[in-house]
Amino acid sequence: MNEPSSHPSEPLAVTTTGSADSVVTGIVYGLLAAVVWGISPVMIRLGVIGALDPYDLTALRFLISGLILLPLVVRRGLGGLGWGVTLIMVGGAGVPFILVMASGMTFAPAGHGGVIVPSTMLSCAMLGGWLILGDRPSIKRLMGYAVILAGIGLIGREGVVGSFNPDAWIGDLMFIASGFFWAMYTVAARIAKVDPLHATALVAVISMALYLPAYFIWSDLGVFDAPISEILLQGFFQGVVTAILALFFYTRAVACLGAARGAVFAALVPGLTIIFAYPVLGEVPSWMELAGVIVVSGGMVYALGLTRIKFTGSDPQADSRG
Repeated sequence: MNEPSSHPSEPLAVTTTGSADSVVTGIVYGLLAAVVWGISPVMIRLGVIGALDPYDLTALRFLISGLILLPLVVRRGLGGLGWGVTLIMVGGAGVPFILVMASGMTFAPAGHGGVIVPSTMLSCAMLGGWLILGDRPSIKRLMGYAVILAGIGLIGREGVVGSFNPDAWIGDLMFIASGFFWAMYTVAARIAKVDPLHATALVAVISMALYLPAYFIWSDLGVFDAPISEILLQGFFQGVVTAILALFFYTRAVACLGAARGAVFAALVPGLTIIFAYPVLGEVPSWMELAGVIVVSGGMVYALGLTRIKFTGSDPQADSRG
């Protein structure tokens, strides 16, 4: 598959031949993933302030997605992947990611998660790309990541001194951990060059096999006490939309655009989460939180080199070099 350059310090070249199809496909999948990501913190927060706890949401997510995708894993197995990279992907996008993120939502608002998780993912993916893939960041990229950290600091300060919840900083730390897990998946998926649907299936099925026995043995099984409407809503969104569709969309975007370029769509998530959280949860961000969102989003755009996008008609073979 022809791929555009994945080095975010260079302008994204969208050609009119060959690799243009890959770029457009990656952009479409990335936008779809961003919309789901933007809604996801809102839905998780809606669940944990209702009748479900983080353990219940995690169980619903992987019970449904694991059963749906089990036939694919039975038929294809690991598909040539080693257990090492497979378990890294499972750890990055599976139980640790969703359980820590959902737990963070019990302390902090959805808007915090929508900003901190993707920005942390982007920064950690940069470090992983540098140390593992040899993608050395430019000075401009490093400046962008510094701006991102400053924006997170604004939001974190609000979590400590703001009036929303004096314990919001605990949730913010959990969101940072979630972003680290997601970066693990990003880099591992790029290294493995794994088929998007197969990667999604492996994460779902292995997470189901590892988590559900422990959930049924040690959890209080609060999911059975929740209203059926809430179970159906969260089960569909967590088990189908987020666990299967969003992960597939994102992995496909990474396959088309590269790990760094695929991460660009995380820049849309903070604003989308704030937009969705207001009507659904009634969360009205403070001026400091809004400032943090703007600073983080701007840092993402700058770090990924999106201030210079050019359209060319160059040779697709030249464009496919990463």
